[in-house]
Amino acid sequence: MEKDISPLQGTELFKGLSPEQIRKVLNICHTVRFPANEIIMNEGEMGDSMYIILQGTVEVIKRLIMAAVDDDESADKSKVFTRLDATGLHPVFGEIALLQESKRTASVRTVTDCILYEIKKKDFLSLTESDFEFGYRILLNMAGIVSERLRKADEDTVKLTTVLSMILKES
Repeated sequence: MEKDISPLQGTELFKGLSPEQIRKVLNICHTVRFPANEIIMNEGEMGDSMYIILQGTVEVIKRLIMAAVDDDESADKSKVFTRLDATGLHPVFGEIALLQESKRTASVRTVTDCILYEIKKKDFLSLTESDFEFGYRILLNMAGIVSERLRKADEDTVKLTTVLSMILKES
């Protein structure tokens, strides 16, 4: 049975791709299921996969204390930064692992039972290298997603810096 391309057509990452190109992506997607309240990826671990949410909701969690700070009380200091769900655009997460070998920048935990597509780095690179037009389009879309997330992180940093400055002035 052929996989349905409609969930990917509504995904920002695959904007501008033809149905034939999306079918190529589907050929490298592996369906994975996670029950509610399960960790999909841990901040700081190496990763080699990106995920597309087909069903369910996940939350993106960041540590609030730097890993180098050795404080027993800080062991559980983390914050949910956002929730992603399958409604609408079928968001992606873990995309940085497809671009470079680096540690995960956040943890992701399921809120509900989830069905995801997983794309492995080796399969992604093989596909982008075999079709340069496809590779250009998908990497351009990925750059847009990463840029938007960077812009939001920058705005959050400015807000935090402003609050910290105000607190320090009052001290």
